[in-house]
Amino acid sequence: SLSLSLSPGSTSSCPRPAHLETGPTPACLPLDGSPHFLSGSPAHWSVEEVCQFISSLQGCEELGGEFLSQEIDGQALLLLREEHLVSTMNIKLGPALKICARINLLKEG
Repeated sequence: SLSLSLSPGSTSSCPRPAHLETGPTPACLPLDGSPHFLSGSPAHWSVEEVCQFISSLQGCEELGGEFLSQEIDGQALLLLREEHLVSTMNIKLGPALKICARINLLKEG
């Protein structure tokens, strides 16, 4: 099936409670794994908030640290393009496309 793996019964990947595995500060993550825990406009996010946002995306859990090490804050996040992720940060194309799609949603929202 082509469901977007929003249902907990999805078999395409192990359902993982994001609030349990995302890092040392589980208290600031939502129970459902959605990025609405971040304050205000994405352009004002800190590097740490961007890291949490990236880590909350399905398939991108391991990439938050990469954004941290590249010092990507909210303003930089909104400027990121797919080629930055793939060539500069050596992120695989699949996760890079997902991240770009989410960034575009942030810009629209």
